Amino acid sequence: MPKSLSSSAGVQSLRILGEKSVWLEIWLSIKRFHKDRRARKHLVLVGLGIGLLLAIVAGAIAYLFMLVGTGAIFILPLVLPALWWIRRSTNREYAPLSISPQTERVDAKTEEEREGALRSYFADLALLYAVLLDRAESERFLKEKELPEGVEITARRMHLDLLKSTDLWTRISATDRNVIMMPDGHWDANRINQITTGFEPLRLLRWILRLDFRLPTIGQHLYGDFSIAHELVMNPQKVLRAHRLVDAEAVRFSRDQARTTFLRCIAEAISRGYHVPEDKTTIDWAHDLAKSLAGNQHEDILLGDNLVSEAAQNQLTWATALAKIRHEFLSRVLTILEDGQPPRAPLATIFDEQWTEETEELSEQEQAG
Repeated sequence: MPKSLSSSAGVQSLRILGEKSVWLEIWLSIKRFHKDRRARKHLVLVGLGIGLLLAIVAGAIAYLFMLVGTGAIFILPLVLPALWWIRRSTNREYAPLSISPQTERVDAKTEEEREGALRSYFADLALLYAVLLDRAESERFLKEKELPEGVEITARRMHLDLLKSTDLWTRISATDRNVIMMPDGHWDANRINQITTGFEPLRLLRWILRLDFRLPTIGQHLYGDFSIAHELVMNPQKVLRAHRLVDAEAVRFSRDQARTTFLRCIAEAISRGYHVPEDKTTIDWAHDLAKSLAGNQHEDILLGDNLVSEAAQNQLTWATALAKIRHEFLSRVLTILEDGQPPRAPLATIFDEQWTEETEELSEQEQAG
């Protein structure tokens, strides 16, 4: 394996181990070890991965001690520049002759500009979601807590200043702008609950921009955490300076995984009578699927600690909504990546669309859960 690839894999492994969702998944596998072969397989792979990482670290430390013991470490600063110069000279001498260098440079520049435009679009959208979610947290606090005398909430002012300083304010949709313009404390409970469904798009955008290296499944990450929004509000450059994008194949895989989760959850909901489709074929399909997976600890999809067949109604309903949001959002992202062009202005969140009473009800049930 080339050194650069090995180094990249090592960095990726460290990043993965540093993410909270990884350790939550490991803990879940430990709790399910006795009854789920998937959990046992997962823990074996985790053990092998950690063992390999420790072996690499131990090897690096041993090599360092060897260099110190032989005295080679003292001449290393002199040898490395020489090796770099020799390699550079060799590459230049034997570099293949390009017949059409100008065309290659133009193509490379066009591709770089296209990817840069896509990164900027997703970064701007992530920051907009972060502002809305951060405001939702502030509004919820105002609804639930009584402020001490003399204390003033300035979330609205801070968010307006942020959007204006990053040149986003004039480029976002009127719907999103009007919501942000509302005075502090004037969001009702329905609006707060509605905006918190934005956890899923923000989580996806952080993954798309490689701020978070892995994307947990719906069942591994049912409930949101306002810290993922507040972090970007306090340090917007973290997302605005993102320099990588996830590849289209990873998006396609996650989209299809979300569709599978949605179908499993909706089948369970139909089999329990929470939804009643008009056609009998769909009802029969749902009953057959739910019956085949009921209580199957090795095959059924997990929602937190529970199988779909064991989940409470509010948990099942919320997972269904999340899977639908993820599938639709990633479908749009995939279209954008394949087209190579971001959507035309204005920049708009999912809240710019017509949300039904059912979606708002699902949001309220998530908060109750």
